[in-house]
Amino acid sequence: MEFSKSNSIGSKHPTEIAAYLELIGDTEAAARFYEMGQRSQGVRIPYFTNDHWAYSGAVVGFIPEGTASSGEVQIVNATSMQPDNALQDASLKITLDRFYVHNYPGTGRHEILCEFTGKNQAGSKSEEMRFALKTSATDRSAAPLMSLPIFVGVNVGKDGLSFEGRTINIRSGGMDMLVEALDNSAFKEGLGLLTTAQPALVPFVQLAKGVVSTIEKQGENKQVLQFSLGLDFSSTATSAKLGLGSYVVVQTNDVDWNWDDFVLNRQSNAIVPKLNGSGPIELNYLIFGVTRAGG
Repeated sequence: MEFSKSNSIGSKHPTEIAAYLELIGDTEAAARFYEMGQRSQGVRIPYFTNDHWAYSGAVVGFIPEGTASSGEVQIVNATSMQPDNALQDASLKITLDRFYVHNYPGTGRHEILCEFTGKNQAGSKSEEMRFALKTSATDRSAAPLMSLPIFVGVNVGKDGLSFEGRTINIRSGGMDMLVEALDNSAFKEGLGLLTTAQPALVPFVQLAKGVVSTIEKQGENKQVLQFSLGLDFSSTATSAKLGLGSYVVVQTNDVDWNWDDFVLNRQSNAIVPKLNGSGPIELNYLIFGVTRAGG
């Protein structure tokens, strides 16, 4: 399946969400959504008290490279920062630095598939990049990964970087062999891209795409989050800018989100409320690092 927010479980009608939760044994959450479906008659609920995985939107913040190594670091809106024009035609590395799971559908330990895709500008050609990995986490914990290379040697070009990601909740049995394919060294080490097009990458990319598509088609496996990052060198007020540092993607439907209210706690490497930084925000989020390749 192609990347689309409409595929996320939170974009479905509450009664459809409830049926899925019943299928995976989360009867307590299923009861909440059955009630919601009857009460709302399909109207989108803007805020969830218990089921934050049902948000279908995302907000993006940025932490510039070279910030303090201790204490708390302010996060800025990725649309309000200044682009780093020196990165035009640069070769970059993208890493998944943190994946915090506040809650996900189901109970117990969650098995989660993450898929990322983008474009590598190889001379006059643009080639698809795709990377997938399987991880796990319980509610209110971070997945056991840090600074995991997703794409290495990404050629930006003049128009910036286009990058998409999504997460899939894996609940169906019989997925072991397919999931193992995502755990081999080729997937884990990311794609090492050269400055020219690599025909050998084409079947590799298609293999990753096929494996994820097969997993997603199983009835108990559902997309939870989908996001798109278009990072460019524009001076417009509404576009996200490209720079060296960390991008924070938070799963939320909050239209009044203000990054001034949140900071990165360097000791715990967690996003916390600015006024009460004792614990992480009660939302799912990912942090990606963008650095120069070889740096």
